[in-house]
Amino acid sequence: MIELRTLGLLELHGADGRELRPILQQPKRLALLTYLALAGPRRFHRRDSLVAMFWPELDAERARGALRRSLYFLRQSLGPDAIVGRGDEEVAVAGDSLVTDVARFDEAIAAGRLADALALYRGDLLQGLYIRGAPEFEHWLDEERSRLRNEAVKAAWTLAKRALADAEPGHAAHWARWAAAQTPYDEAAHRELLAALQQTGDRAGALRAHEEFAARLRADYEMAPSAETAALVHRIRAAPHAAPAAAPAPAGKVDAAAAPASPRVIAVLPFTVRGSREASYLAEGMVDLLSTTLDHAGDLRTVDPRALLSHIGREGLDDVDPGRACGIAAHFGAGMFLLGSIVEAGGRLRITTSLYDERCRVRATAEASGGEAGLFDMVDDISRQLLVRESDAPAARLKRLGAVTTLVLPALKAYLRGESEFRAGRFYQALEHFQNAAAEDRSFALAYYRLSTSAAAVANLSLAREAIEQALVHGAKLAEHDRLLLEAQDAWLRGAADEAERLYRTVLATRVDDLEAWFLLGDVLFHHNSLRGRSILESRAAFERTLDFDPDHLSALVHLARLAALEGEREELDRLVDRVLTLSPVGDRALSVRALRAFTLGNQIEKAAVVAAMGRARAQAVGIAFTDIIIYAKDHESARRLAQLFARLSRGAEDRALCHIVLAHLSLASDDGEAAYEQLDTAAQLDKAWALEFRALFAALPFRTVGKKEIRAVLNDLAAWDAGNVAPHRNQVLAVHNGLHSILRLYMMGLLHARLGELDAVLDVARQLDQLASQRLAPGFVDGLARAVRAHCEWRQERRERALELLAGIRVEVWYQLTFLSPFYAFALERFVRGQILVELGREAEARPWLEALGQSSPFELIYVTAARQLLG
Repeated sequence: MIELRTLGLLELHGADGRELRPILQQPKRLALLTYLALAGPRRFHRRDSLVAMFWPELDAERARGALRRSLYFLRQSLGPDAIVGRGDEEVAVAGDSLVTDVARFDEAIAAGRLADALALYRGDLLQGLYIRGAPEFEHWLDEERSRLRNEAVKAAWTLAKRALADAEPGHAAHWARWAAAQTPYDEAAHRELLAALQQTGDRAGALRAHEEFAARLRADYEMAPSAETAALVHRIRAAPHAAPAAAPAPAGKVDAAAAPASPRVIAVLPFTVRGSREASYLAEGMVDLLSTTLDHAGDLRTVDPRALLSHIGREGLDDVDPGRACGIAAHFGAGMFLLGSIVEAGGRLRITTSLYDERCRVRATAEASGGEAGLFDMVDDISRQLLVRESDAPAARLKRLGAVTTLVLPALKAYLRGESEFRAGRFYQALEHFQNAAAEDRSFALAYYRLSTSAAAVANLSLAREAIEQALVHGAKLAEHDRLLLEAQDAWLRGAADEAERLYRTVLATRVDDLEAWFLLGDVLFHHNSLRGRSILESRAAFERTLDFDPDHLSALVHLARLAALEGEREELDRLVDRVLTLSPVGDRALSVRALRAFTLGNQIEKAAVVAAMGRARAQAVGIAFTDIIIYAKDHESARRLAQLFARLSRGAEDRALCHIVLAHLSLASDDGEAAYEQLDTAAQLDKAWALEFRALFAALPFRTVGKKEIRAVLNDLAAWDAGNVAPHRNQVLAVHNGLHSILRLYMMGLLHARLGELDAVLDVARQLDQLASQRLAPGFVDGLARAVRAHCEWRQERRERALELLAGIRVEVWYQLTFLSPFYAFALERFVRGQILVELGREAEARPWLEALGQSSPFELIYVTAARQLLG
């Protein structure tokens, strides 16, 4: 039977399990098929009504021709019997040829199987689909989307209320959160969520949910919650602490209390391997292989292997028997679990497996044997045997393991070893294994994806981008979950923060145990929020969720340590750093967390030891540690002394120039303009380009008193500067402006002309920037500079609303490390001005997140912090 999934991401599979991509790639024909299918089997539609709905802009003859060609295309793609007719004027989907997730959803709702219905609801109907010039279809689609969403929300609230009545607070919180997430701006739903969380005893969770809701209203609609909501929050804050009826799980923890056990979720446990040590990689490898094969076979889902293996390792469960396995499955909300063993003898493998239900009863068994070269077929065979009774999908619909991973055994083995290294936080070793896997099989999409994540973890952006591009090229056959992670990774590397955040949240809406998605969501919020007028503290919850699944996740621990330092939580910082150093005493982040703790807590002995270690460390490690001292430890005096030391010890002219530029920023942040310019004078002798750009920026700062004579002198220097002939920089930081100097020269001239009130000159600069906007730079960057120049011009003429509109229109997609290394990529000045304009308009609540976020992401933003605080009083 053909299966059409339209709730959330779109999927269409033929009776043989093949993805029918040609239909998915043609929006109007997909819309026509969906409209016919959702009407129900044998529900006939007149051709003239279909013509009016889908081709209203065409005359009758051409519209009928378009319909005729579309129906022919659908029959060719789906099979000649999929679309049937009644006479010459009516068409319908055949009753036994196609099934939809919407039909299953409606059937489950009608039968009272609410949890099953919500497992099918993965998002809005035909999410993201748009067809031009079909308003009647759009109207129908809006109504159907609303109907389905309302049914899903109503079902979730029903489940939440039942759980409260049954004293199951974890279930109640889970479903209440899910329901509220579907209507993120509905205050009534938000109040229901707060009340439900308060009843479960999770007062902190309720207050955190309200902070997120209020921030969302403020950012998206420039509104504050109503008085009724504020009064409820006040009552929650004032209420005494009370234990819930049953202790809730920690926030984000997926266990028997926090996520109801689903009969369609399988936890694949590590296998027991006996025989040759060469086969030992299959102990954990079978978790990856079977989880990949079984996931989304019919309506089944598997527990995230990384979260599961982390939990097992943390609990020290070397030998997992059915009793222990039952508890592990319950921890992840899985209603079934799989145990197995592998015996290797004489080069042959014998694999046996048993599938258990939540009561530890065997539901199915399977076995297979053969040589290692036949591993793919054995895994597929075992999956088919297990799913004969456990899936409503026929065995023919199962994707082969090789189709979603690789058919090349050396590639598979390298991939599985890379997964093991990646889980252990050994990113360089993992990167090497994933490179080997991709080299063995040039079409191995998952290997390219993991290679990209490993490369990003070690800050190799070019390799990360190359790898994710290859993953996307070869990822058409992957399951929906994996394709979403690929798309999110691509968006994250492009700097499309909003898109990446949305995709990670989409993954987590159905896979709450995906620790990688939790961490990467946190990473997006941590590195991009300050650029979007949001606090990086929003990332805390995602990192804490990551630790719920893997308490040894080094990167999450490091980020939480930085947040603790930023907020002055000294005991928490000390605890987190101890944890990191216990897990990885000589790892890549050891120096930075030692520096973070030493300079936050002021331990003189440890500070001296860190400085000595910085003298022996790699440049990248030193740079990270130095940044942590400035931004999170906020010890600017120690940072100044270190920069002076590095300036004396550095041999390269570019390295010394960078030290003096940083010293200039530290001086100006301390309101010592004279010292700042002295440092820039020294830097100019070593590197004219960067020194001149920052001299111009300092003169353009609106909170500094600068004479017209000084501004004119800088303008003259910029006018005389041959910025197009600046030699490329080799220093990693200074190199981010390679190829940009001519553009930055124009931008700075525009700002200075605006400060002098020379408005015609400003507009001339903006027009020149417009002409350069097509250059192959970060999307939106040059256009953003042109908007910024115009915004400064409007602001100087006190047209604040227009200036604000221009600033709000700046949309730049750039990898977060570039925004850290360059205040121009980060549009730091424009973010400050945006906050100042909002204050001038009396909109201080909106201004606050923009101004408070300055200084949270780069040392080059320190110069704005004091002025931002003064604006906020």
